[in-house]
Amino acid sequence: MGKKYLFTDKKHSPQAIMATVLGLISNIALGFAIYSTYKLGGVATDRLGSTGFMILLFSTVGLILGYVSKARVDEFHFFSYVGIVLNLIALLGVSMVLYAGAYGI
Repeated sequence: MGKKYLFTDKKHSPQAIMATVLGLISNIALGFAIYSTYKLGGVATDRLGSTGFMILLFSTVGLILGYVSKARVDEFHFFSYVGIVLNLIALLGVSMVLYAGAYGI
């Protein structure tokens, strides 16, 4: 038996790649915000609060882009799934920070 090659005209979706990039940016910013708050003794400044808002915005847009790009049939879905997972992690992280801040955990 010879080697079998699979030729396809599929490509990676730009929306899926953007969803992954937004997920990476959101998670890095979330880690930075948590670390900065820790270094300040638990006091979050206005700048860190606006960073949290931007994380929510980026991860929501990234999640939408990931789901839209996953719905396309003629494209690879690897970056779609990676973007969805990264953005869900960022949304969960911000939710946990807000929960901990509201209930004093």
